[in-house]
Amino acid sequence: MMFTKLTLLAAFAVSSLEAFSVSNPTVRTQGMVAHNAPLFMSDMTDDFPSDSSTEEIVDVVSETVEPTATDVVVTSILDDLPDEGKPITSISKETRASINEALLKLETMNPTEDPASSPLLNGVWSLRYAGGYDEDWALPSPTRQIALFLYSGGYSPGLFALSLASSLPAGLVEVGDLEISISREQPRIEASIDVKFLGGASNDVVVKARLSEASDIRLTETYESASVLGQTIDLPEAVQYSRDLYIAYLDEDVLVVRDGSGVPEILVRKQ
Repeated sequence: MMFTKLTLLAAFAVSSLEAFSVSNPTVRTQGMVAHNAPLFMSDMTDDFPSDSSTEEIVDVVSETVEPTATDVVVTSILDDLPDEGKPITSISKETRASINEALLKLETMNPTEDPASSPLLNGVWSLRYAGGYDEDWALPSPTRQIALFLYSGGYSPGLFALSLASSLPAGLVEVGDLEISISREQPRIEASIDVKFLGGASNDVVVKARLSEASDIRLTETYESASVLGQTIDLPEAVQYSRDLYIAYLDEDVLVVRDGSGVPEILVRKQ
């Protein structure tokens, strides 16, 4: 009796294994079933994908884009201005003459009508060049810079912020890059410089100014406040000074303005 039960149990286990076992795979070729038969290239039909592509090969011909006359002039100006992370204010007489000649050409190519009201003004700019005056035209004088400051209507907010940052102890702080932001809301101009202390803390020197449209090409810039190391000074209206700016050139990447005395400033849009 025990032997019979063991025999029946073994038979049941074998039948269960056969039920769950996986049979050898088959490949159908030309209507016949071949077990474990290799598949040859001659056995393939149109239903099988091919390793070779049947798509047409398209030759792409690249065209050389010639720079425009404006591109050539802008490039020549920027090549004369090394990118040192701060505005260039002191250059040789020859370089100054070269830049002035190029700017006169560039201004005749201004593509923007009514630039004083153009939305292209808005954005973040980097002041690359502030023309200043020829160093050789007069004898040194302690009152010369004051006279030039008053005559031209004051420094730009960017240079004013830079002068404030530069007045901090050089051995204790590291002065970063100057950014000039022009927005839609007043005060439209914000010139800021990041200042880092030796201990790792950082703060900003910020100068804010209103920017009002005076004509199609002329803007009036009026200082409002200055912040140094978290201390903000709002300038009273009685002592707020302003200057006129004439937009000589404006496109998507470059802005050229001149102050009331004709001194140019070149700004490049930050990417």
